[in-house]
Amino acid sequence: MIRVTNRVARERRLVRESLISVEHPMSLPLSDDAVTAQPGIPLAPLGGVLDSLDQGIVLLTSDSYPCFTNSAAERILSADAERGDIAREMRSVSRAALLDRGGQPAEVEVATRAGRYRMRARILAQRIREIRTRTVLVTIERAAAHLPSQACLMRRFGMTAREADVALLLARGKRNTAIAEELLISTHTARHHTESVLAKLSVHTRAEVSRAIVDGFETRNAQER
Repeated sequence: MIRVTNRVARERRLVRESLISVEHPMSLPLSDDAVTAQPGIPLAPLGGVLDSLDQGIVLLTSDSYPCFTNSAAERILSADAERGDIAREMRSVSRAALLDRGGQPAEVEVATRAGRYRMRARILAQRIREIRTRTVLVTIERAAAHLPSQACLMRRFGMTAREADVALLLARGKRNTAIAEELLISTHTARHHTESVLAKLSVHTRAEVSRAIVDGFETRNAQER
């Protein structure tokens, strides 16, 4: 029993060290030999931690091959019909991080018809036991810049104040559970507001909300000029 407890504690410590290292790029190893010399952290506990996060995270090997994708990233990719373009940019930013010998993060934004995404890549300092080369951690999130205010959404699309709040959260990639928590409403109510927002924006999926909002205001501005 003591042996199991110690092993779990050790794995948790390694997970914590690995996540902390992401915030300290100058401590990152610069060669595969340096990484191989480290004891290595098991992928399973690290993956469990990353899978619990709301932010999309993908781990890629040094040849830019994805070896882990958390649930948030899977939702982002599966909701966009142009996921292939997103995946290509992800591999590109991963290679850029690997080529930067100073260990600095690489960033890129990619636009699709469904919206814009911001990706940031950084090399993990702690080697993952199942991977023999350096591992790159890429975060992916919706870029929700230049979204209109609640009042603007109410005027432009005939939304209620609550529907406008939900629309802005949907544009930032939030799920119904997260929307309910932020607005202090039930998940059922959040789902109901989401359905109303989709109908008023004339879209079928939540992935289209951000683009529909932006396009709606660009069209209106063009008509008024």
